[in-house]
Amino acid sequence: MSFRTRLRDSSALAGGVFAALLLAAPAFAQDPVPPQDAQPVPQNEGDTQEDVSQVGDVIVTGSRIPQNEFTSPSPIQVLTAERAEQRGLSDTAQLLQSSTLAAGSPQVNSTISSAFVTDGGPGAATISLRGLGANRTLVLLNGRRAGPAGTRGGVSAFDLNVIPQSAINRIDVLKDGASSIYGSDAVAGVVNLITEGARDGGEMAAFASMPFEAGGEQYNVSGAFGTTFDRGYINISGDYYRQEKLAAGDREYLYCRNQYVFEPGTNTRADRIDPRTGQPTCNDLTWGQVFVYGPDFSGRAGRFQFDYDGDLGQYIPPTDGSVGLYPNAPAGFYLVNYDAASRAVVNNLHPFALEESIIPETERYTLFVDGAYELGGGVEAYAEVLLNRRESRTDSYRQFWNYTLTSDFLDFYYGPGAGGDPVTDFTGLNILSATPVTDHFDQSQKVDYTRVVAGLRGDIGGGFLEGWNWDIFAQYSRSDGEYTSDVILNDAVESTNFKTVSCVGDILPVSGRACIDMDFTDPRVLRGDLTPEERAFLFDTETGTTIYEQAYVEGSLAGNLFELPAGPLGVAVGFHVRRDEIVDTPGEVTLADNSWGLTGAGITEGTEDTREAYAELAIPLLADRPYAQSLDLSLSGRYTDTKTSGSATTYKVGLNWAMSDAIRFRATHGTSFRAPALFELYLADQTSFAGQRNIDPCLNLDQRVADGNLSTTDPLYVNCTNPAGPGGGVAGDFNGGVSSAEVVTGGGLGVLEPETSTATVIGVVLTPPDSNLSLALDYFEIKIEDQVDVLGPAGILQACYLSENFPNDPICAQFDRDPALDGSIVQVRDSFLNIAEQNNRGLDFTARWFHDFDWGTLTLDTQTTWTLESNQATFADFGTDFLGDVGNPELVGNFNATVSRGPWTAFWGFDWIGNQDNRPDRIRNGQSLFQTIDGRRTELKADAEFTGFHSLSLSYEAEGDGWTGGWTIAGGVANLFDELPPAASAAAVGTQGNSILSSQYQEAYYGRRAFVRVSKSF
Repeated sequence: MSFRTRLRDSSALAGGVFAALLLAAPAFAQDPVPPQDAQPVPQNEGDTQEDVSQVGDVIVTGSRIPQNEFTSPSPIQVLTAERAEQRGLSDTAQLLQSSTLAAGSPQVNSTISSAFVTDGGPGAATISLRGLGANRTLVLLNGRRAGPAGTRGGVSAFDLNVIPQSAINRIDVLKDGASSIYGSDAVAGVVNLITEGARDGGEMAAFASMPFEAGGEQYNVSGAFGTTFDRGYINISGDYYRQEKLAAGDREYLYCRNQYVFEPGTNTRADRIDPRTGQPTCNDLTWGQVFVYGPDFSGRAGRFQFDYDGDLGQYIPPTDGSVGLYPNAPAGFYLVNYDAASRAVVNNLHPFALEESIIPETERYTLFVDGAYELGGGVEAYAEVLLNRRESRTDSYRQFWNYTLTSDFLDFYYGPGAGGDPVTDFTGLNILSATPVTDHFDQSQKVDYTRVVAGLRGDIGGGFLEGWNWDIFAQYSRSDGEYTSDVILNDAVESTNFKTVSCVGDILPVSGRACIDMDFTDPRVLRGDLTPEERAFLFDTETGTTIYEQAYVEGSLAGNLFELPAGPLGVAVGFHVRRDEIVDTPGEVTLADNSWGLTGAGITEGTEDTREAYAELAIPLLADRPYAQSLDLSLSGRYTDTKTSGSATTYKVGLNWAMSDAIRFRATHGTSFRAPALFELYLADQTSFAGQRNIDPCLNLDQRVADGNLSTTDPLYVNCTNPAGPGGGVAGDFNGGVSSAEVVTGGGLGVLEPETSTATVIGVVLTPPDSNLSLALDYFEIKIEDQVDVLGPAGILQACYLSENFPNDPICAQFDRDPALDGSIVQVRDSFLNIAEQNNRGLDFTARWFHDFDWGTLTLDTQTTWTLESNQATFADFGTDFLGDVGNPELVGNFNATVSRGPWTAFWGFDWIGNQDNRPDRIRNGQSLFQTIDGRRTELKADAEFTGFHSLSLSYEAEGDGWTGGWTIAGGVANLFDELPPAASAAAVGTQGNSILSSQYQEAYYGRRAFVRVSKSF
């Protein structure tokens, strides 16, 4: 844990030898520390050994010994604001998520949280070390647990939007599990955000990042002022940050999703070509179609599309001749999607798609105040106040539909009397399903976050405990969020389903609106051009609220118990009492389950009480012996008792063996405990509906065999058709029908058990004398048992039908098939549950070298993480291996070079993501690497090639006082060579346009960008 004395001095407790102490804040020196002696900037990836010799080592997270990454008993990575500025980063989430500890796995940033349903709601940004989940990564702010923030019921992790990068001095990342040190949630590691130390003066700074192509601009203005006085200090800082929206249409590689397929064994594209453009067809979202069904709801391949441009007849005939299967359509409609030529002209890219937010518009306002005051008698009072507001907005679009009868079934018309226009001009004995598109699907969030810390600390001046220090503090945090969403009213859409008489005069049963007669097959309606009356009838906007409060008191006592031959025996003991509370109230439409196509939900409300006691020993075993310059043992234990999940005991053992100045071995082994988060326990039951074709892996089996995409011996085919399976198995020609499956999701209070885990880290550090070289290699292994998770309806069915224990795997009992409906899925129960385990192991490598030349100082540093295993087992004794899948690269790393000469500093950085490949998984899961398109066999691209991003910057620091001094000007270019995200086939990998949609490629979505930062100290 980060440790500071009064005024954040870098001195340690005199004579104390503690590894990974639990103290939330350490004791302070008796005499005040002058400003020039305030805590120095820590050694980071780019700092030199010369820096260390000048300022000494610093106290890093996980230890009270002044040290750095290369002397810590636990593996630690230190990130600094200086390095972020050199790379052109102005956002805490970008800095953390680009580190090698996070880049090897999917992360939640503003892009991902706006594109998918994630914990914390749209716009949230969290950190997940090792890919084990944000709930399993504990975030500290100045060494103290920081409360969660966000919107919707899934709030449980710290939102990195809360603390601006301008307020941060450095970030310490403890790479091993540490629940016995820091409490619940520290399963994958600990991130400690450390703000600037005591100031005596101020600084104003402005930052701008400007992509070479418009969209995605970032601006930041910050100011800080601090003063020290005889008995204390106070710091005040403010920050304003704005992120402009990056729309899909701002980058040509982020819209128009193609099939992106190739002639087998070649690099020759084999996509279907749209004759209207001469380019591969777009497949973003089908819009403006009128689907056709027979009177018995039997499906039809063809569908009707209006000729908006007036040239569709140049490419396809007005009908395929199957008049008996299809209705008679009004003028301007053409039948499409029934053969190769007509499939090529299906409208799959609406102009609304170009306005979709890839990176949402965001504004943040932050005020941070901290200070300390000596009360006398060796006692100091200290406090922190953090106020933050985040406002973000996401623009999106969607398709919706209903079921309509042709005019043959109708006995009413628009307008007065029998002379009005028919509700639809389609005739014939058919059922129609029109699919209009709308941009009424925007979301916005406003989150106000407050955090207050107040405490007392001091030294014991006499008696048995003389020289010991104590600390007691209280913290309160509150996240108050509002989330506003555009919704389509379900009762409005359903009022038109299969109706044969006018609804004028009726009142909708849920929304209470007056019903109107609409023609969903009208070309104007299909393209999303609605009248004000129609919009008022179909649409609404709702606002929900989420309040998350956390309050706790923590106290600690630490000192040296007695002297051993190798040094003093250190002891630390303490307690922690905490209450967490969440109340999430969805908007009125969602509460009434009246949002078309979206989940209905109730109020999520619950509390958790946690009581903990902990102790730690730091035992020096040997000192100044042959092959043992020092050998230290650290032991820690914690007892945790929770209201909902019972109690648990965790421990950690650490060994730090310095053979000499040149070589050091370190090892830790410990256990961790995570009680289920409040939303995992108390989430109110949510009901939604998922299309059969989106979740059922057992569709069109015989056709897939005929196309060569599946064989009758594949486990998927065998299990799906097995009569002993759910619902008696399915037929080979089952296509899922047109119905949707009900999906029920809820909390697991009374069912869920807490997660437990073990973590082992073994490392070696080499620092050859007089070489200016430091090397560290650490092996890590983390195993989580009884992991709490929700699999999603598609994941549940996939896990069942690919289980080696099919049909007896318990996961197969989580859904129902109805034999009376040809085996259709009728319900999936997707509530939170305990799965068997998750495993993660690998290697971290860190190296640093510097040399002083006549022309300046050159510093080189590099970090690499090589993941050796990453898998998850669900119920049965077999696992899903994520290692190497797209989004989970085996290898990630960076290489940086810094040249300093006088006031000038030049920087070059290279961040890289290794190859990823979904093809092995597809083969194991009985999926094909090929796709038959219009009778042609094509090959999917299901991999991501090696990708790297270069950053280049130059800074100048003007010395001196007054107006001419204290200026720093820095500028550069990020993504120097305009590297694009890897492209892939949407049928095999999630994409935005043709680009893989994954957190590792956030830099590529911006494209090449220039940045500049100007600051003035005073």
